[in-house]
Amino acid sequence: MGVDELYELTGQTALVTGAAQGIGFGIARELAKAGSRIIIGDLNLERANQAADDLQAETGREVVALPLDVTDAKSIQDCVSVSIDRFTRVDILVNNAGMHCEKVGQVSTPEHFNRCFEVNLFGVWRMTLSLVPHFKAHRTGKIVNIASINGRIPWADTPAYSASKAAVINLTRSLAITLGPENINVNAVCPGGVMTAMADLFTHNAEDMEKEMIRSRVIKRPLFPEDIGHAVVFFASSRARSITGQALNVDGGAVMS
Repeated sequence: MGVDELYELTGQTALVTGAAQGIGFGIARELAKAGSRIIIGDLNLERANQAADDLQAETGREVVALPLDVTDAKSIQDCVSVSIDRFTRVDILVNNAGMHCEKVGQVSTPEHFNRCFEVNLFGVWRMTLSLVPHFKAHRTGKIVNIASINGRIPWADTPAYSASKAAVINLTRSLAITLGPENINVNAVCPGGVMTAMADLFTHNAEDMEKEMIRSRVIKRPLFPEDIGHAVVFFASSRARSITGQALNVDGGAVMS
């Protein structure tokens, strides 16, 4: 049985933030393969347009790119308004946009904390608030927040990043309680270390870090963006209709909780 038959997202529309590359693009790709139309919202519109062209050519799904800054209320509102005008409705919101605010071995500063929380936490909050009225009007909606296993087991070197991702996990649970009566599911995926362009900026030696991550896992292999995408597709599907407020680790068994 193929992914399309299993998850049946055909006819639905997914808005994925920060989806021009890395994990976000992997998520958008798997949602498209499962049948969904895709909106790629990203700060870098040129890169987002290229990603949309590539994804549409590969999957045959309708894919559009829109400028999006999750720290700016007007940018968010414009993105959501254009998305609804274009597709009539949005069924799935994936809050993937995020950033590493510190490098391994770097002394964390108040600026790191402010930036991490502004993007990683408040960005999720703002995007969710912008679409909640739309979801409520349709009495359905799937929200998937991309957290991190660093929100479960923090790294000493990255307190701002780890704290922001822990907050995303708890926000997910709070939103699930609030929005559950409206038939809106809210879940989180907690990736382990996926070596993307963003991860390369996080460390001074990406190759050594990836080896260390693999050593920490029960399943001794690298993680790829599509691994995270598979979990998101499940949460977005009707198979997860009774699952909400959960945070699923996708990390090769590095953290078991």
